[in-house]
Amino acid sequence: MPDRDQVKPYHSKETAPGQEAADVVAEVLKHAEAREQASKKKVVPKGPPKWTLPLTLNLGVLALYFLIAQPDFLVLNPVEDPRASAEVIEAEKRGLYIEIMKLLNYQSENGRLPATLAEMGSPLAEQGVDYTVQGDSSFLLIKTVQGETLVFDSAQDDPATWVGNFQIPG
Repeated sequence: MPDRDQVKPYHSKETAPGQEAADVVAEVLKHAEAREQASKKKVVPKGPPKWTLPLTLNLGVLALYFLIAQPDFLVLNPVEDPRASAEVIEAEKRGLYIEIMKLLNYQSENGRLPATLAEMGSPLAEQGVDYTVQGDSSFLLIKTVQGETLVFDSAQDDPATWVGNFQIPG
C-alpha cells in the first residue's frame, strides 16, 4: 500500500512529539522579551500646549488691570429705591407702627415690656432696629432709613400721631 493511501488519525500531526510545547515556550519567551523592551522605553508625557503660557499671562494682566483701574463698565452702581425718600420713610413708619402696637399689647398682657424684640418674636431686631427699655413702662425704638433717623419714645409719643394719617386696611 502506498503512503498516500494510508489514513492517519484526524488529530495526528506531522510534527515530532514535544514540538508543540517547544513552539508555545518559544512564543511566550518572544512575548516576554517584547514586553521587557517596551518597559525599557520611557514614554515622556506631553507637556501643556504652547499657547497656555501666553494665555495665562494675558489673563493675569487683564485681571490686574480690572482690579487696579476699575473701568466704568465693571463698576456697578447700587440700585436705588425709585420711590421718593418721604414715601419710603412713611412706609417704614407704618411698619414700625404695627410693631409698636404689638409691643403695647405684649405689655398689657404680660404686665411688662419684653427685654428684647426677639423675646416678643419680632423681626425688627434683624432689620437694624434698636430697642431700649426705659424704666418699667416705656421703651425707645430707633431706626435709620435713607439717612434719616426715626425715633419713637413711648413715654412721649402717641403711636397714632407719630405715624400720621395711617389706617389699617380691613
